[in-house]
Amino acid sequence: MTLKFFIVLLIFATSSSESSKVLCIHTSFAKSHVMPMQLLAKELANRGHEITFISPFPLSEKVNNYRDVKIEISDRDAQLFEELSKKFTAGANIFKFAIELMNSLHRVSNDTLQSSWMREMMATENFDLVLSGYSMSEYQLGLADHFKCPSIVFWSGHVISSLTKMVGNPLSPEAVPNPMMSRKEMSFIGRVKNLLLNGLDLFVIRSYFNYRSKIIYDYNFPPDRYRSYDEMIRNVSLVLVNTHFTSSGPRPLLPNLVEVGGLQVKPNPAPLPEDLKTFLDDAKDGAILFSFGSNAKSIYIPEDKQKIILKVFSKLKQRVIMKWESDVLPGKPKNVLISKWLPQDDILAHPNIKAFISHCGYGGVIEAKSNGVPIIGIPLGADQKGNADKIVEEGWAVRLDMTDITEESLTNALKEILSNPKYRDIVGKQAILAKDRPMNAQDTAVYWVEYVLRHNGAPHLHYPGADLNFFQANSIDVILFIFAVIYAAFKVIKLICGFIFCRSKKGSNEKLKRN
Repeated sequence: MTLKFFIVLLIFATSSSESSKVLCIHTSFAKSHVMPMQLLAKELANRGHEITFISPFPLSEKVNNYRDVKIEISDRDAQLFEELSKKFTAGANIFKFAIELMNSLHRVSNDTLQSSWMREMMATENFDLVLSGYSMSEYQLGLADHFKCPSIVFWSGHVISSLTKMVGNPLSPEAVPNPMMSRKEMSFIGRVKNLLLNGLDLFVIRSYFNYRSKIIYDYNFPPDRYRSYDEMIRNVSLVLVNTHFTSSGPRPLLPNLVEVGGLQVKPNPAPLPEDLKTFLDDAKDGAILFSFGSNAKSIYIPEDKQKIILKVFSKLKQRVIMKWESDVLPGKPKNVLISKWLPQDDILAHPNIKAFISHCGYGGVIEAKSNGVPIIGIPLGADQKGNADKIVEEGWAVRLDMTDITEESLTNALKEILSNPKYRDIVGKQAILAKDRPMNAQDTAVYWVEYVLRHNGAPHLHYPGADLNFFQANSIDVILFIFAVIYAAFKVIKLICGFIFCRSKKGSNEKLKRN
């Protein structure tokens, strides 16, 4: 039996994808956006592929077949991101700072492409695949043309217009809400709003971003030596999105736009650090996780709201783990443990976690759902309000706005979530749905990456509609042509009828004259 098992294992190993060299690049400032792609890269490394990962966040542990290249962020950009985080946490509209953020992301990416170590890598190394983490950074796809290899784009959030445009996937605004909206808003007026939002995004915002991206692309990948910017976007083999229809809702998807939602949710949770493990294991009445993710920071919560939150926590019999980006928390209750960074998914997997107080970032929502943990949502902006509305609608969350937080409102929200079993029952059923797949998210992502490698970019997945412009893709040119033909035919028929009528009338008049 042992010999047979060894033979089967050997056959499986030799039939799997050969080892390939994969260049991963993700220049986002948000650690939570980079982490899911890092987990994919680690899994590829575990399966024998050679990984080079360029990002601002190198791994804390050594992984075989995995080479980290750290991007150094300038003081200017680090301070800008910190300032934006402060404003975002305080409730400012992040879209007011979109241009500043885009300029900063472009500076970091351009500096990376222009760096001496990148130029040396481009001159001396070869890669079989470029895996690009999306952060308004289409110009990074030029690396695939440089290394003469396929490209895959990874995005950690909802399906957005930039990604659908790469592969020609329909936006379907008549039925699929924009990430800024929830499904309950899709009445007639809601569909009008949704169409306008998508139009604004597609024709104004994305057009401007593409204009800026093209300048950086042409600078780093001159047109006399590389494919054009538009060609490289249309040449993307595959787009991986960290969504799943159980969380974002069903939508039309082409075969080269693949959902891998929950990529950061480990099939087997990693062991917790000893202090967290002891704190949770000894929580006889359960525990609560409080975290606003990596983009927003708890230290920037308005001071009056901080005091309210800590006062409410101090009265709980449950323990609280709080993401707090400082070594000191004034007025910290005894039942609260603070940490600058938390292994969120692994904490949510602990059986003593009873609730999650979250800003409702999409990644955190997926992690809570997969682990069956109800949420008290305090959305701050971007897609978070839509995410919060959706999970409230599903029945496993309570929503509070930062401006509405009072001792009474927060106490009532916690009491409702902790004492009413319906929230845990509903999210438990949601967790079953989220996990009921042919393959888990990591295996799905690895399969499709290796599929592209096995089939030399998988050009057979390319949808011809991706090569059409807006008017062609929506058959507007065809519809206008048909209307023009109908109009011309109508005019011709009208002229013929008029001619016949005139001839008939003239004949009748002549006959009357003869009589």
